[in-house]
This record gives sequence, structure tokens and C-alpha cells, in this order.
Amino acid sequence: MRSGKVFLLVAFLVIAAAHEARPEDIIRIGIISTTFGYAPVLLPRKRVFKREGLVPEIVVISRNEQIVQALISDSLQFGNVPPNLLLTLRQQGMSEIKLIAGSFNGTTYSMITLPKYKKMEELKGSGARLAMSGITSAAAMMMKEVLKQRGVLYPRDYSLLSVGGSNVQFTALQTKQVDGALLAEPISLMAVEQGFSNLGDAYKLLPDFQLSAIGVREGWAQKNRGVVIRYLKALVSTYQWLHDNKEEAITLLTSITKLDKKYIPKSWETYTKTQIWPRTGEVNLKGVQTLARLMEEEGALKKPLPKPEDIIDSSYLEEARRALVH
Repeated sequence: MRSGKVFLLVAFLVIAAAHEARPEDIIRIGIISTTFGYAPVLLPRKRVFKREGLVPEIVVISRNEQIVQALISDSLQFGNVPPNLLLTLRQQGMSEIKLIAGSFNGTTYSMITLPKYKKMEELKGSGARLAMSGITSAAAMMMKEVLKQRGVLYPRDYSLLSVGGSNVQFTALQTKQVDGALLAEPISLMAVEQGFSNLGDAYKLLPDFQLSAIGVREGWAQKNRGVVIRYLKALVSTYQWLHDNKEEAITLLTSITKLDKKYIPKSWETYTKTQIWPRTGEVNLKGVQTLARLMEEEGALKKPLPKPEDIIDSSYLEEARRALVH
């Protein structure tokens, strides 16, 4: 990665006494956006990181491929990575990046449409324009599968438009540039409140689906195993805190996301009760298998399919969890 790249949009959301830390204690963590779902990474749990002797720097990078590039070049130590990208790279012979913990063990995406649609089956033959963050993204594959189960086929019955994240999609829906959009909570809750239709919640319709996870470069992780363990201890502690401290979490999540507090409790409940934020940090192996199957059906993967174990190393998380118990 070249220095000064524009895609390094936001940095240093969580920095604590960096001048006091040794260089090896400073870790850079890449995420693709600062939306609600990334709260476990964004939460300023300084006490937890101080306990582990770590100074986290959060860097927002606009594309998943660039997060992987940054991990490979050691510009990042940890990055939020979609398993579908790693499965593709694995089949192409690149296996440097491994997933070590879950981050989005499922998705809160909902298919939100103009009010004239009341159920998914009504999209059949409609020619509806549906907005997505990316036509080949894991989220798009997930929604195409859900629609297919109801007899609504792509591209026969609808078209997909790649327009950006949930905020951009919601704007396109509000201005009727599109007929529907794949919106995550709590934006989907706002949309329904404004009169738009919710045709289905993905986490109910396709529960085992690994949208994203924490990745590292294997060579770096092996040489810096202690740092990896310490980071995972902090991450798991944050997950557990989010699950166990509802009222405090809602207050803190409101301040971080700058959203109206009335939307936060429902979103907190969805992310915790369904284990989209995994309480103990694990990657959902069934969720990765589901993703691999959908990729094969779309022709993105060929047989023999990579196994979840090919892109996941759970040994770091197991050691971190043992250390937290003791």
C-alpha cells in the first residue's frame, strides 16, 4: 500500500496514551465503516486495552480488498474481512490471511422496499431495482438466496444496483431512485417507521451466515502471538461486556453512533440475542459453509470447495479464552 492513499479515511478513533506505549504495543485495526455493527471494535474500552498493554488505532478503509492488502503489507495488524473474499483467494492459491475471531456472525440486513410491496413474492416479475453495497458481496448473495427460496429469481425478476452502504441506500430509497434496499439495523428500523415495508429479516431467514470476521496475516501472528492473544482477550471482554451490561451499552452505543436512542435497544437486542456479536468470539463454521455453498452456486468457487478450517485458525482465540478464565 502506498502512503497517503485516500482510502485511509478515518484514523485514531481509539487512542490512549500512545506516547507512553512501546511500538509493539500499538496495534492498527482496519474496518470498512463506522456503522453500528462495528461497535465492538469502536467502543473506547480503554481500561480493557490498558489491562492488556495495548494501544488500538482504528483505521477505516473503503474496500475489503484494501484491508486484505494492508494486512499483507503489515500496514494493519488486524482487519475486519469477509470470508467470501478469503475463500476466493484461497482457491487462487493465496492463504496468507487467516480468520481468528468472529465479528458479524450473521447479519441484521432487512429487505426494505417501497410501501407498495408487502411480501417478497410480490417482487416476482416486478423488475424492481434493489440497492446493495456490492453486487458480488456476501450480503448480496445472502439476499439472492432468500429471494430464490420464495421463487423470486435474479436477474429474471429484479435488478441489483451497487450504490454503497446502508445510509446511501436509504437515501436512494427515500428519493425513489430504487424500489428496495438491503438495510442494516438500526437504519432498517427508521425506514419502517417512515412507512417503508420490511419484507424479511435476513438473520431469521438465513440464520447461519458468516458475514465478516477478524483477520490477521498468519506470518505476523505467529511471530507476535502474545500480541494477538492480548488483543483477543480485549475483544472477547468487550463482547461479554456488551452482552452483560444492557443499559450502559445502550448509552455508550448511542454516543458512538450519534443515532436517536429509541432505535438502539432493539438493535442491541438483535446483535446480542442472535449472537451476531459472538459472546465468546468464535467464527460460525456453519456460517462459512453456507457462504461457500452460495459462492459455488454462483460460480464464484469451484470444487473441491475450501473448508472453513482452511481460512480459520481458532488456536489464538482458544488460548485467549483460557487466559481470561484463569
